[in-house]
Amino acid sequence: MGLATVFFDVEYTFVFFPLYALFLFLYHYAATGIFSKMLLVYLVTAMSFEILFLYDFEKYVNVISVLHITSQLCFLWLLKPILKVDIKKFSTHNLTELIIGTLGISYIVGYLMYLIFPLIPDLTLFIPSVISFLFLTVLCLRYPFFNRHPDNILLWGIGGGMIAEMMCAFIHQYVSDLRVFIVMAHVFGAFLKIVFVIYLIRLRKMKTLNEDYV
Repeated sequence: MGLATVFFDVEYTFVFFPLYALFLFLYHYAATGIFSKMLLVYLVTAMSFEILFLYDFEKYVNVISVLHITSQLCFLWLLKPILKVDIKKFSTHNLTELIIGTLGISYIVGYLMYLIFPLIPDLTLFIPSVISFLFLTVLCLRYPFFNRHPDNILLWGIGGGMIAEMMCAFIHQYVSDLRVFIVMAHVFGAFLKIVFVIYLIRLRKMKTLNEDYV
């Protein structure tokens, strides 16, 4: 996808979206033996809003927002096993580090949103879409501090990929039309989905709330 974006117009890269979505779904099915309808819906909706974003974001902003929220709800449902966290354990961690990190992430994303909000043609559904994005990003980047199972480090890759894809896509849309930003958005988008599917496979094999890691 990255190489195709370098050498061809962005419309010619759309064929790669269903291909890598199908590949990831089949990879998950081969590894787990489970036909995950929720994962399929996540991949299809994520692929759809990415294509529409590249095609004409301003024209399809509400459709993109609905698809994005749907994909985020599927994402959250797939991560349901890691949401069972014992609240009493929170006090044993470095809350200062968590607060500073969360504020730092919020500032970076918030400042970019502040710059582009006046340019968004319709904020009605876009704002809930941004809220869902922030919630899941914070979840992915903060959860490994509460559960230190080695596989949970993959969540940092997922959260970082989400932020990087979003920033590169909006920078290309509103700040700079340099092709490198759309190439990076493609690469980070594919990366976070690959890591997410790998994490889902490993999640089925680990005891997420094992006391040794909490």
